Amino acid sequence: MKLFNNVLACIVALSAVCTFAGSGYLVDNENVSRVYICTENKSEYKENIYIKVETNGSVVCISPTVNYGYEPSVFLGDFDGNGLSQIFYSVNSGGSGAYSSCQIISLKGGKQTTLYDSENFENTAQASLTDKTVTIKYNNRNYFLDASGADLTGGKDVVVTNVNTVMPIYNGGLKKYQIMQFQKVYIDYTANNVGYFVSIIDLSTKGTTIVNVGTLANYA
Repeated sequence: MKLFNNVLACIVALSAVCTFAGSGYLVDNENVSRVYICTENKSEYKENIYIKVETNGSVVCISPTVNYGYEPSVFLGDFDGNGLSQIFYSVNSGGSGAYSSCQIISLKGGKQTTLYDSENFENTAQASLTDKTVTIKYNNRNYFLDASGADLTGGKDVVVTNVNTVMPIYNGGLKKYQIMQFQKVYIDYTANNVGYFVSIIDLSTKGTTIVNVGTLANYA
């Protein structure tokens, strides 16, 4: 029934503006799929974004969790390690506090499975300020950022945001892609950014695993 609804959505949105985003083996190792980003408006701020996948005459449309924003894009790569490509979708919120929403979707065997969704990430990192050093507590360990260049005249409340940016990184040893996830760390207000809490995450249909974490200073 879900597949029928996806196909119906493609038929209804015939007037949509679609941009070719890439091709690869998404469903199986025999049929090449062509992937398009589609929207219902031509302005910079996109609405009703969906991903159209054409495979051997069949068409499936995927509605991302966040289907509005700026510069929607798709990257195709093997994040699962199964020899097929998955869809890495991202879209930008825009504005001074801009952040990206990301979703990674597998279509293996014609079954739609979400491997990762930044909107569902559980943020458990906590941070505090001592003198001019930010301490981030995560999973019973401490990580540090230098705040000497920040504005420390306010209430000195330190915030570790939800996911701010996600990017694919290739692991040559595993011969697959993982993701690097960034969470902004700021004091009192978002422009007072001292750096990022960064996680390297491995993905598969069995679940996600955080394999490494650390901090990245803001040198801007």
